[in-house]
Amino acid sequence: MDAFPYLWSNTLFKVNLTTWAMTVLTGLIVFIVLRLGVRHLDMRHPRGMQNLLESAVEFTSNIAKNTMPNQQAVRWVLPFAFTTLIYLFVANWLGLVATVALHMQHPLPWLGLTATALATAHGKVILLDSPTANMSFSLGLALLVWLISHGRGLRHPKMWLKHFISPSPFMLPFNIIEEFTNPLTHGMRLYGNIFAGEALIGVLVGAPLLWGFVPWSMPLLFVWLIYSAFVSTIQAYVFTILLTLYIGNKSHEPQEVHHGL
Repeated sequence: MDAFPYLWSNTLFKVNLTTWAMTVLTGLIVFIVLRLGVRHLDMRHPRGMQNLLESAVEFTSNIAKNTMPNQQAVRWVLPFAFTTLIYLFVANWLGLVATVALHMQHPLPWLGLTATALATAHGKVILLDSPTANMSFSLGLALLVWLISHGRGLRHPKMWLKHFISPSPFMLPFNIIEEFTNPLTHGMRLYGNIFAGEALIGVLVGAPLLWGFVPWSMPLLFVWLIYSAFVSTIQAYVFTILLTLYIGNKSHEPQEVHHGL
């Protein structure tokens, strides 16, 4: 088990500084990429980063079209869905590109790095990691989606209430349970896949050399990195699909055939 620096580590509101820093870093990377993509807009002949971002926007738009009830709803959810897709793609890949850690011997209790925590982690303190490998981050993002979906649903209160007794009043307890399990599974799916992938990478990187000099784990590490890159990309895609699906299910508006934005 790795150790992380915390603020207010002895309270219920402790903050993982590594996750906080990686959340900000991911946001900065996304901002820079988006800024570079629109720096020299060419409406006739898009190229380079602009072309890549336009393809990502179109991809996200197609996801929204399949889950949102009408064009107005697609336009409404598209900025949120697109930003989430790009953000999670970068966040999931951060831990694959590099994981930075310190080996500390002296405790720093004010950062939550007590002697017990360092002993459990064998002195390893993580300074760079995927923010989505933190359960609080992933569940928090899923909770945000849940709040937005219900906020949109409450624009039509009668339809929102009717949703809980559909298709019959006997389904009310199950529908209420589903409202709690949806954000839980939404966030845990993202967290579990990213955390498990990075945990195994750490095990393979730290594996002892065979006969003292043969890095037997390197081929396995290479294969796992490729697989983890695939999983990281798919998880950003899956989270975004579920985002638009949950919001679309609460958007109690007239259905229409989508013909494009």
